[in-house]
Amino acid sequence: MAGFPRLASLIIGLMAPAPCLAQQRPAPDRLAVPLIGTVWAISGNLISVATGAATEDVVADARTVIWKGKTFHDLSPVQIGDDFSARCYRNDSGKLVAEVIWLNIVNYFGVITAVNGGSFEMLTNPNADPHSAYVQRTLKISVDAGTLFDASAKEDLRVGRGVQMVGLDLRSGAIRATRLTVYEGNRPVRMGTRW
Repeated sequence: MAGFPRLASLIIGLMAPAPCLAQQRPAPDRLAVPLIGTVWAISGNLISVATGAATEDVVADARTVIWKGKTFHDLSPVQIGDDFSARCYRNDSGKLVAEVIWLNIVNYFGVITAVNGGSFEMLTNPNADPHSAYVQRTLKISVDAGTLFDASAKEDLRVGRGVQMVGLDLRSGAIRATRLTVYEGNRPVRMGTRW
């Protein structure tokens, strides 16, 4: 779960604007309940999530949207041990019902250290003070036809450039990028000029 807890505040902001998720906004009279943890068990339409302090049961219904590298509308991609983050609400009987679930999602910023065709390596937290809690790691990122580039393109991946990446942790030491922005200096490579 390395890097996962830091995403709590970023997940909804980064992923909710997608058209399929925008329809899943909580009703004005329902309070959104965030839930982060690890999938502990799955039974029917119920997911048990270990949060560290307790285990919470979450119901997935026909309207629940599940993201695990792509969008699903059933529990088929959910596995025990998956990192779990969700926006839920309490129904009339007090049960947590998931509106949107994100599984094994990661978000990193770093500097590109190598480019190899359909993949690249990045160093996270490149300017971190060695005495701080920020960990520098080298990550291997794969890019495919489903990767969305924001204000940049695949050919912009070059050693030394900054990159912001949201993707799926494949649990094999690699990450599949679903959304990337490549930076030259402090701005995206293909950001238009302002008038």
